[in-house]
Amino acid sequence: MLLLMKILFPSIVRGQANYNMENSEESCIEPYYPSIDEELVGFDEHAQNITDYLIRGTWDLDVVSIVGMAGLGKTALARKVYNSRSIIDRFDVRAWCSVSQTYNRRQLVLQILTQITGDHPSNYVNLDDPEDILRKCLNGKRYLVVLDNIWDGKAWDDFQSCFPDFNHGSRIMITTRDKAMASYVKGYSFPYSLPRLEDDQSWELLQKKVFGRGKSCPLELVNVGKLVAKACRGLPLLIIMIAEVLSREREGSSWLKVAYDISSHVPNKEIIMMTIQSSYDHLLDHLKPCLIYMGLFPKKYEIPVSDLLKWWIAEEFVHHIDTLKLEELSEICLHDLVGTNLVVVSKTRSNGKMKCCIVLDHVRDFCLRKITEEKFIVPYSYPDQPEEQRLCMYLNDRTMTSDFKESDPKEFIVHPKFSILDRKNPFRLLNNLKLVRVLHLLDIYLDNSLPTAFQSLDHLKYLAIFVKAFDLKWVSHLLHLQTLRVRSSYIMISSAIWKMSKLRHVDINEFPITVWEEEDDIVLDNLKTLGMCCMSVADMTRKFWDKFPNLEEVKLHINEFGDHVSDYPSSALMNLDTIILPSRLKCLSLSEMFLTHELVSSIAELRCLETLKLSEIYFAGSHWVLGAYTFEQLKFLKLHHVFMTKWSCIEESFPCLEYLVIKSCPKLEEIPEAFVYIPRLRLIKVINCSESVRDSAQRIKQDVEDIEGDERLQLHIPKNY
Repeated sequence: MLLLMKILFPSIVRGQANYNMENSEESCIEPYYPSIDEELVGFDEHAQNITDYLIRGTWDLDVVSIVGMAGLGKTALARKVYNSRSIIDRFDVRAWCSVSQTYNRRQLVLQILTQITGDHPSNYVNLDDPEDILRKCLNGKRYLVVLDNIWDGKAWDDFQSCFPDFNHGSRIMITTRDKAMASYVKGYSFPYSLPRLEDDQSWELLQKKVFGRGKSCPLELVNVGKLVAKACRGLPLLIIMIAEVLSREREGSSWLKVAYDISSHVPNKEIIMMTIQSSYDHLLDHLKPCLIYMGLFPKKYEIPVSDLLKWWIAEEFVHHIDTLKLEELSEICLHDLVGTNLVVVSKTRSNGKMKCCIVLDHVRDFCLRKITEEKFIVPYSYPDQPEEQRLCMYLNDRTMTSDFKESDPKEFIVHPKFSILDRKNPFRLLNNLKLVRVLHLLDIYLDNSLPTAFQSLDHLKYLAIFVKAFDLKWVSHLLHLQTLRVRSSYIMISSAIWKMSKLRHVDINEFPITVWEEEDDIVLDNLKTLGMCCMSVADMTRKFWDKFPNLEEVKLHINEFGDHVSDYPSSALMNLDTIILPSRLKCLSLSEMFLTHELVSSIAELRCLETLKLSEIYFAGSHWVLGAYTFEQLKFLKLHHVFMTKWSCIEESFPCLEYLVIKSCPKLEEIPEAFVYIPRLRLIKVINCSESVRDSAQRIKQDVEDIEGDERLQLHIPKNY
């Protein structure tokens, strides 16, 4: 364990961040670092990649960054490269120092200087300007300096002036947990993100640590051993620590307990908590409650990103002087947390955006500890809470059977996915949670007690429910509501919804949208997304859409198009000059309709449109001819159950397209050749389509490679199709 401490915290064990040169007369020329275990697997390829960055490329001074979460082995990888023969032979001089969060600039400069010169530290105790001496000592030399565990731009700014550029191919190598930090110091080389180990690599490392070099696991422990390795989530540090536990106990039942609850079996858990604490301390203040909030979810729970961002806004973790930018700001907050490697993206969408994220078990344990320490959460069974504290609840099967006391004015509540018996009624309990802000119950089929249950929940800002019948009058008094999501078989219409002026997101399945005459003066300035709404062509007027001046996303079903499938050529739709759509739309989803030339023209006029999704779409003659229509800003196009045989377009049709997804379009014969010449196209995804469509996608990819000589275009065709 001492060896592990030295690997993880050299600055703690040896005091290097605050290394006192004046009192260190017995210091060696280069600080001692324990040998990193050569049996760590999965490092060879990474080591070769980093070596190539250091040796090849520009003759200018360059910065090579290794980025990754705590416990991935960034320092171990850097040390492996630093001590390799090819690096030793390449550079005239080398130096290594650990920066950490707290550091003494002068002392670290002196530490680098002694390694560069080989002199004893006592020779430099009284230097007035060690930075100038260091620059002179580096003059004319090809040097490599490693700044291990660097945290922020200020530290880089402190040291950057010490490293002159003589065009000799010198390099600075840094390790950091923060992607933003790596981007800040970037030179010519892109930051190198060190990934977690694959499951097979984790199992290989675990075997070696438990049974020793050259020995394999007994057959009776292989299956459960692989479960343990998988539960370690690809973190070498965690695997090494768990291996220490497993090596003392060789019973399958004991290993199984470890597999199902890794975090409780970690020896000296405080080591991991210290690493997370250092990352947490470095977060900006507004990010801390966002992270802690995520600790409330169950272990390994994949949190839907679109929901999480809305919950943060509802809980008022995210503030902005311009309320229209709250979603953008909350997304930046999540990217920042992912950038610090405290939050992990578990699923991505076809357009590359985050779909789900998780906090790993040890980060979640840290968050739960913080919740208690900072009184972010107070157990609901304690009725005497001071007003400055706030109650945070996680509603699950256990709490559903309990009685709540009236809570404190700053209460908020989170409801991730859970399973519960229909006979249990959550509203009996919610009567005592009158100040609840977030209520996410899409996973429970609610009974008819719904109308009375909402009468006392005036402070709701987020409501998502699943109910047989829903009347908008039931929620019309919720004047603070920002998000309304409803899954229901029957929607009862009411003009009351237009009185909820703070609505930002409305998602009600098959919602027949209209505006009553008495509400003509109503304008919902905050509304940004609306769907899935049904409306007639006659209602699609500029006067109607002007009621939502900041609308960015619409999921739309136009009734008349579906009614005229059989006699489309003679339908009145042919005589329409234009169909009005809201001009600021960034995302448009259309379903169950004929796509006429008039509608295509209206879509092409949307100058802000970035995402277009078409589902259950028909065309006259089963042929989609785009002609001269241009979708200027469109980046993402998805075709799902689009019934056409031929598709004609030119490269100018989609000048900015990056992602094309074609799913379950059985009649389509091929993808137009024009997609070869769309310069920004990054991905074509084909799912459940004909062999000829798959072949055309392959040809497009091959043509792009032949023309450009690189693999800019990626192709994804699931094997099961």
